[in-house]
Amino acid sequence: MAKISFTLKSITKEIKKAEKKLLALRRKVIKDDLKKIELNLRSLKKAHSIIGVVCRPPTLFGQTFTAKSKSK
Repeated sequence: MAKISFTLKSITKEIKKAEKKLLALRRKVIKDDLKKIELNLRSLKKAHSIIGVVCRPPTLFGQTFTAKSKSK
């Protein structure tokens, strides 16, 4: 059987980068746009926590599956 591995580490890094950018912009925008940024930050935090629950350590945001063997 072949082992198939994948990781969501790059996705979590992108989420953190987006959070940093939004936090930096937060100080520079008007009040109406601030609400949109707050909603985006909240959704990014939720997405990060969901990924953390689904792909929890010891694999550190990764999963390993075993593929079915081809029987002839």
